[in-house]
Amino acid sequence: MKTRNLPALSFSILALILAIHLLPVDPAHLIFGTAEIHDGQVWRLLTGHFVHADWNHLVWNAIGLLVLGVLIERRSRRLLFLALLVGTVSVNFLLMHSGLDYYCGLSGVLNALLVIALWLEWKASRSRWVIAIAIACAAKVILETALGDSLISQISWPPYAWSHLAGMAGGVVALLVSKIRTPARE
Repeated sequence: MKTRNLPALSFSILALILAIHLLPVDPAHLIFGTAEIHDGQVWRLLTGHFVHADWNHLVWNAIGLLVLGVLIERRSRRLLFLALLVGTVSVNFLLMHSGLDYYCGLSGVLNALLVIALWLEWKASRSRWVIAIAIACAAKVILETALGDSLISQISWPPYAWSHLAGMAGGVVALLVSKIRTPARE
């Protein structure tokens, strides 16, 4: 079995979101703001995903990034980058057409990584548990979208579960684009 290097992309993103959260200035100029983006502040399309409303928000997203990012990156850094890119584009597309004024956090994009990680685990194991976990995750996101609230965490901003669905759609698109061929585990 081939050993992989340290998951540098996952750790780099984690360091970035932590650094932004610890900035001694208000990161309001980094939050995803639809009007501001239309006014030319296009960096918010990226930075809005790295800003978090509070420590609880940051911790949940950091855990998700570490688990999913490392699972994917140990197999393919290119695939992790693709999932992050397509997930970001799909969530941004939704946000720009949603009527939502402001958004922050990585959870929408993390759902693209969730799709990829589950796919990779299923391809490697063909386990029914992976299918059960995928169904449970999809049900959670659908329920949160219907309720308009988070089932697991509470943050100081109102949640926007539609971004999770957009992220999942981005994960599916990333899978289709990548034409994944993952060898079974040894």
